[in-house]
Amino acid sequence: MALTIASRAEFAIRVVTGVRVRMSDGAELNVRITCPVAPGKYPAVLEYNPYRKLVAVPSEYRDETVPVIPFLAERGYVVVQYDVRGTGGSSGFSTDMYSEEERRDGYDMVEWCATQDWCTGSVGMIGLSYGAVVQWQVAKQNPPHLKAIVVRSGGVDLASEFASPGGCIRPWLFESYAPRMTASNFSPPDATLAGDRWAGMWQERLSNSAPWGLSFIRNLHEPAYWRSRSLAPDYDQVQCAVLLIEGWADWYATAELNAYQRLSCPRKILIGPWGHYYPEAREAFPGPRIDGRYEYLRWFDHFLKGVNNGVTNEPPVTVFVRGWKTPALICSQDAGVWRSEAKWPPDRVSDTAAYFGNSGTLTETPQEGSETYQYRPAVGLTTGRLGIGSTSPWGMSIDQRLDDAHSVLYEMGPLSDEMELLGEPKVVLFASSTAEVAYFAARLCDVAPDGTSRLITDGGVLSSRRNSNGYGDVFIPNKVMKTEFTLRHCAYRIERGHRVRVAIASASFQNAWPTGQAAYNTIHRGPRNPSRILLPIAGKGQEGLSPPDFLEPANPQLAPQSIAIPTYALHHDLIGDSVTCELAAGDITNGGYNRSTYTISNRDPANTIIEAKCLYRPQHPSTDIQVEANCRTVSDAKNYTHEVQVSIKTGGRLFFEKEWTECAPRGLS
Repeated sequence: MALTIASRAEFAIRVVTGVRVRMSDGAELNVRITCPVAPGKYPAVLEYNPYRKLVAVPSEYRDETVPVIPFLAERGYVVVQYDVRGTGGSSGFSTDMYSEEERRDGYDMVEWCATQDWCTGSVGMIGLSYGAVVQWQVAKQNPPHLKAIVVRSGGVDLASEFASPGGCIRPWLFESYAPRMTASNFSPPDATLAGDRWAGMWQERLSNSAPWGLSFIRNLHEPAYWRSRSLAPDYDQVQCAVLLIEGWADWYATAELNAYQRLSCPRKILIGPWGHYYPEAREAFPGPRIDGRYEYLRWFDHFLKGVNNGVTNEPPVTVFVRGWKTPALICSQDAGVWRSEAKWPPDRVSDTAAYFGNSGTLTETPQEGSETYQYRPAVGLTTGRLGIGSTSPWGMSIDQRLDDAHSVLYEMGPLSDEMELLGEPKVVLFASSTAEVAYFAARLCDVAPDGTSRLITDGGVLSSRRNSNGYGDVFIPNKVMKTEFTLRHCAYRIERGHRVRVAIASASFQNAWPTGQAAYNTIHRGPRNPSRILLPIAGKGQEGLSPPDFLEPANPQLAPQSIAIPTYALHHDLIGDSVTCELAAGDITNGGYNRSTYTISNRDPANTIIEAKCLYRPQHPSTDIQVEANCRTVSDAKNYTHEVQVSIKTGGRLFFEKEWTECAPRGLS
């Protein structure tokens, strides 16, 4: 399949900074416009986030200019970027992520673009991560002129995918994100862009802003809070055309595949091997990379310019089918092949039950028995930090055998023929516990003949959430109860001679906050308690459609040794039997830092502590400014507590200081 490219790089471009757009309540958004120099009417593409990317001095923040911005402008688009209100160079203040006012601003900015003299009236959106989620929020509101969006790594259910997958808090929220956003949001606007408004804008921010981590804790058990910011379950409200792009080494492949299956609008999805990067980015590990810019361009050309380029006649699903590669903390190039499909999961896939059997086997029929294991909070040493975080791209999962030693294992193989998995594995457990609450985690692994174990996919669920989105289901001690949960979607080919391993434990501590009660948990097996995994196995000898034809990226991939190396250390206190994960980002510029320690206890699972700090040094022409956020997040048997201190120095002297504390009941978690 040859790509049909319509728009060519025929326009000289210019960048207009410091544009102010007033919202209905008086807040002014800081806007940057990248556009053709030639006068005329062009489609608009909108992008926004709260990450201070529009500062005049690039060295203030790691330079993450989206490669597609000038690319689109050179091909006849006007790209409009802005800072979320209360962040960067925009006025106002911020007390919460994805606020109601922010969501309304997104709608208004789409319509503002459409009414400008330079716009044809057709508007699209593009963005990664936060900039992807906001597209769902705007698309749900259906602004009349929004025609197409490109969603790169965007969750659709923020509770289950962002804040608390499976019901347990994602530690990253408080190790990295909360302190980093606090320091950023209490920093002043860009002095060059704000001019004589600078002092007043900063004072408004200092007087009214609040750390986002307070809301994370406060709303932990409030589904309505997260739902108001999520696409799910309102997929039918999206009417514009949607191009979904994600990577298996990122957080949201399952989210975007779920969205693809449930949306009714024109849509396509592309899942590659990458982490939390655009696929054309030089740091897009693991490869192989593609020049994704042409995928976005063709989507916009068709839906914003009306170009008949065949994009809607191509296979709607493209996935990278991974294969065996020795696991390592960083991976430049993954093993696998590209595959196009007519749907997801493909029709040739059938969910095949593999029952947990005697002697640690996976069998075709249930076998009577049980396995009991002690809940060990420190399980999760090897699963890594996929997707977002201080370690990226150094957070890939490693050899799983260290965690396998503290898990219950069931295996099949060595395989006499290869096995291809395309879809969403599902675990059905009949389990009991000595505690009222437990977390059940499963890892699906590819085991090579030499014993090396590679993580294919994983997942888990808190027992109190096994039947709902709330936290109300008590696990009656020592009573056998059915628990079902899905693992992350996967596309993976297991070689002949390898084994398939399912590892069951009750922790995945790097990605799920430990539950608070010590326990012995038992997996029950047999005809009455058919504990099993359902594997999405593709029929043998059946292939997908012709593979896609991607263009190579314009710039070479970075060498691993040229990427900023973070601190990523796991310390085991043998006397206290606790484990501490120490992180420090390697990508904070201008002398800043983002550091954390996260300590869990095998002896007292309720007591977990995260201590994190972020120093941010915004640029100013005449004075040194240092904004430091210190966060302490702890749990005990009854509560979660989040403490925050913001300290600001100007010219070496204390200028501002404030503290906050938020406490929420732990409940059944």
